[in-house]
Amino acid sequence: MDLLHTLLRKKPAAPKAQTSLCDLKPGMLLIDRYRLTEMVGQGSMGSVYRAEDQLLGGVTVAVKFLSQTLLSEKMAQQFAQEARAGALLGHQSLHIVRVLDYGLHEEQMPFYVMECIEGINLEQLLQVKSLSLARFLKLMGQVCSGLHCAHQGINVDGNLYQVIHRDIKPSNIFVTHNESLGELAKLLDFGIADFLNQTLKDGPTQPFMGTLAYGSPEQISGQQPDSRSDIYSLGVTMFESLTGDLPIKAEVDTFDLWHRAHCQQQPRRFSQADPHLEIPAPLEEVIMACLAKQPEQRPQNVEEIREVLRTVSQSGIAKLSQPTDTIPELVKIAAQIEQQQQSPAHQTLVTFESAEDVAWHSTWPENIPQAKIAFPQTLKCAQQDAAALWVMLAPEEIQQRMLNTRHCHFLCTFAPHPMLLWITSIFSREQGPKWMPCYIDLKDQQGRYMTQLLSSAGYYHLLMFGLQSPSRPANVATVSIPEPQRKHLSDWLTMAHGKTSTGTPAQSKQFLREKYQSVKAKIQSRL
Repeated sequence: MDLLHTLLRKKPAAPKAQTSLCDLKPGMLLIDRYRLTEMVGQGSMGSVYRAEDQLLGGVTVAVKFLSQTLLSEKMAQQFAQEARAGALLGHQSLHIVRVLDYGLHEEQMPFYVMECIEGINLEQLLQVKSLSLARFLKLMGQVCSGLHCAHQGINVDGNLYQVIHRDIKPSNIFVTHNESLGELAKLLDFGIADFLNQTLKDGPTQPFMGTLAYGSPEQISGQQPDSRSDIYSLGVTMFESLTGDLPIKAEVDTFDLWHRAHCQQQPRRFSQADPHLEIPAPLEEVIMACLAKQPEQRPQNVEEIREVLRTVSQSGIAKLSQPTDTIPELVKIAAQIEQQQQSPAHQTLVTFESAEDVAWHSTWPENIPQAKIAFPQTLKCAQQDAAALWVMLAPEEIQQRMLNTRHCHFLCTFAPHPMLLWITSIFSREQGPKWMPCYIDLKDQQGRYMTQLLSSAGYYHLLMFGLQSPSRPANVATVSIPEPQRKHLSDWLTMAHGKTSTGTPAQSKQFLREKYQSVKAKIQSRL
């Protein structure tokens, strides 16, 4: 079974947000890139579709549509910020499912695109039997690694942005197999519960967005949760993973009774849940501490839990039966990768899997001025280079335009010097267009290579950096190139090869600049 079929197998959750009336159907093409093939699940947060990425030759992805319709510009920006946080997190930790893209369908319905992974979720594993101690230590060590990465925060526009999950539970922990690393645990839905919480908030208390059986006392009471709320939910999940049962139970599955249970009921000990289960004392102590009613009585960060898991693993792992599909060093490898990602030498230490990975980890070149400019530069990937446009804008403009539609247009001249004008625009009805033109010299080797990449791939990456924040892109998007324009690029490249320059590149740039101004209104009308 794959990730798509397990995303929405949830225990009873909080009431639904208002659903959209948007009619989604297989065959629909999303932002000219993702063709929906089948709906594979529906739950309180929305629906999940299997889809094919048309730009990448039909690669299968998962598309999740959120049921909360975006009725205001503020809500749209909040969704974009949370989705961007999820995208950044997925490129920083092995143990967080990667968000590949996001946007709005018919200008109101938010969706995000995830990697499609073969495997099963932890809830389904526990329906068969509880985890062995060896497997528990490995999988929970990886879950802690992903959660620690989120709680440490990510850099967005120069600010540290801490991500609280709000819905840690077995069905949001996906277990897959990696040929190189063995068994992997990955966390789903980072940032989305927080987005839904903000859009539904209309009073002094926080609406509960999560799953009742796993919600912390403060979260279910309407208080503002922090990382220690995730730690409580993790404690419930760890207890259930070892015993197959919950440490706290409500007599009836209602909000009021779950609220009373989490706030007043003392959690069962392991010996009460399973008298035959032998748990190392340090492990039992840290799990029970996670279940404390008051946040200050719990471990104050995930690293404290991870350290106990490491200690127990190192002290007794040789006596434990090892699952055949795991490797002992996986948690250690994940920790090393996290350290490398914080190192300036990260670009040379890690081989990224995709152009998106390379894009998110790119740094503004030192030889390019930090100003509101745009320039073309290829992304060097392990398998194949990718075309990219690098731009620098004001951080607030990037934030406001993250859900804009993306377009491109090309103009060419062969005289006096073969030159291409590459016009990228992002557009919304409220804000109008943002133009980002740049030039490609068709007599220059790098320029010809870039044009070839654009023509053959049919898309390029748009890397948006904030002013004075050159260390990482504030956002990465993909721009599709329509088939007629791809054909033009290929033809122009062939024709330019046989042309002789009779003037300077500057003269051709001036000619294209004037032509661009004369056709800009026509281009805008098509947007």
